[in-house]
Amino acid sequence: MKKLMVLGLIFFSFLFQSCSSYKSIDYDSAMADKYQKIRVVMIDGTKYNGTLVKKDEQNLYISTRDGTTLKIPQKGIYEVQVQKLSFLKTSLFISLPIIGISTFILIVNYILPFF
Repeated sequence: MKKLMVLGLIFFSFLFQSCSSYKSIDYDSAMADKYQKIRVVMIDGTKYNGTLVKKDEQNLYISTRDGTTLKIPQKGIYEVQVQKLSFLKTSLFISLPIIGISTFILIVNYILPFF
């Protein structure tokens, strides 16, 4: 039973992680929020993911997953994106398997008496 609960927890954590997308914002509207994840796309195509620590007129500072703080110059930034949770994707990913399994069970229960 514990293994099943752990498997379910892992499944839902992957599910909610995959149900997010990035939305482009203006550099000036980016604010340091403790839990807001951002992606910075550079002019050369390099992407940096992390949490915005602070921003000044010339640089953007983000903290990456491993705890390092990156100093990114504003003149090299092509785009700043903010991670947003998509409620539509989340609800579809949760409801579609439930509907599919329920439909399969109903079809099997309907066809089974004919054999």
